[in-house]
Amino acid sequence: MSQNTDEMLNRCETLKTYQTPLTADCVEFCPIGEYTDFFVCGNYQLENGEKSERIGKLSLHNVSMASLDPICSVDSDAILDIKFMKSLEKPILASVESSGYFRLWAVSGLEIKYIASKQLCYDILLSCDFYDLQSAVSTSSGALVLLDVSTESLAVKSSWTPHDHEAWIVAFDRKDRNILYSGSDDCCLRMYDTRLSLGKGTLLGKKGDMGITSIQSHPFEDYLLASGSYDETVKLWDTRSTRSPIEEVCAGGGAWRLKWEPKYGKHLLAAAMHNGFHIFSSQLKKLNLAGSYMKHSSLAYGCDWFRGGFFRGENKFLVASCSMYDKALHTWSFSESVC
Repeated sequence: MSQNTDEMLNRCETLKTYQTPLTADCVEFCPIGEYTDFFVCGNYQLENGEKSERIGKLSLHNVSMASLDPICSVDSDAILDIKFMKSLEKPILASVESSGYFRLWAVSGLEIKYIASKQLCYDILLSCDFYDLQSAVSTSSGALVLLDVSTESLAVKSSWTPHDHEAWIVAFDRKDRNILYSGSDDCCLRMYDTRLSLGKGTLLGKKGDMGITSIQSHPFEDYLLASGSYDETVKLWDTRSTRSPIEEVCAGGGAWRLKWEPKYGKHLLAAAMHNGFHIFSSQLKKLNLAGSYMKHSSLAYGCDWFRGGFFRGENKFLVASCSMYDKALHTWSFSESVC
């Protein structure tokens, strides 16, 4: 991260802000047709009273409106992660919660409507991902669960415990429905072929010194995987060769979330916890810092790209981001030409 700091900051411009009622930890844009201007923010808050209680909320926002005030919101248990399904013509969202519940919601008109839920365990559910009509979920006990979400019964297809500590992240390969990745506080990044005996899977690289917190497969390039860790590194992997990463850069803070830009795949967005949000350009499987957004005053946790590429025909990308303890939700633009 040696590029000129002022130049990196000038490439990112705040558009709108909103103060969330609870601490905010995840953001997800809708990938479906007429709903691409909509995004959902998930909240997780620990209430300290006579009995500590974790509470949550989902709120629906539209980047085309004059403000980021919610269109609607629904209460829930504390939410750790949210994901939209990409395989249907209608917007379906999953949330994973502190109570061990996996829930499905429909974004219909200007509402978030409950569809179905299943309690997978008594642990905290930490992350989720979709491939077509199957979902993968990771838990605080180190377990992974595969679900069939084609019906409201949400049948469990398989579950196993490959990690010794919290499985912070689980993600499907974007090109192969049978390949799954997970990362954990046991400092291991693992890969599985769900057609085979699952077990511990294949270890990517050596066991690290700090937990693996984020994983995302490239939307277009086969075998290209990004991972992030509490050790502040962002790594690229060629999954055909698991001995060591092909690229490594420092994010300046724990890389809690990584998101490839979904339209062109040439940029990687990182939520770097104590060090704000950063965008890396990806060329020839090398990462270079392209922009930084430092307007949040607390832990940078949730982030996502507007799914339609350049926003409103301008030569700028649109990002939504949230941070925990300052309860802040922002939208901002990024352009590699200095504003």
